Amino acid sequence: MPNVKAKKGFFRLVHLEAVAILVVYFIVSNFVLVSSVANSSLYVSFLVPLLFGVVSTFVLLYLFGHKDFFHFIRDFEKEEKGNEKKYLERFKHFGKIIICILVSGVAGPIFLAITVRFLFSKHENRYLIGFVSTLISTTFLVALAKGFFGIIFK
Repeated sequence: MPNVKAKKGFFRLVHLEAVAILVVYFIVSNFVLVSSVANSSLYVSFLVPLLFGVVSTFVLLYLFGHKDFFHFIRDFEKEEKGNEKKYLERFKHFGKIIICILVSGVAGPIFLAITVRFLFSKHENRYLIGFVSTLISTTFLVALAKGFFGIIFK
C-alpha cells in the first residue's frame, strides 16, 4: 500500500487554534491594561501590566523555542516573520536591545518574543532581555496612559 499524503486545505484546525489563542490573549491583555490603569493605586497600575507582560513574554519565548509543544506556533511564527521584519527595518539603527524595547512597546509580548528569539537565537540571556524590554516599555506605556486618563477624567 503506497504512502499517500492527504492534501491540506487553505484553512486548517491549527489556524483556528492560533486565532482563538490570539483573540483571547488580546482581550485579556487589553482588559489587564485598562483595569490596572484605571486603578487608583500607582503600584497596581505598574505591577499588574508588568507581571502580565513578563509572564506572556516568557511563555511565548518558551513556546517559540520548543516548536513541538504546540504545532501552530511554527505556522504562527512563519506568518509573523513579515511583521517582525517590518519593525526590525524601521528600528534597525537603534541596536538590538533598543529594537526589543521598541518592539515591546509598539507591538507587545508576542512580537517581542519573536524578535528576541530571532535576534538572540544563541544568547543565553534571552529571558533577561525580554524582562528588561518589557519593564521599560510597560513603564513608559502605563505612565503615558495614566497621564492621558488623568487629563481626560479630571
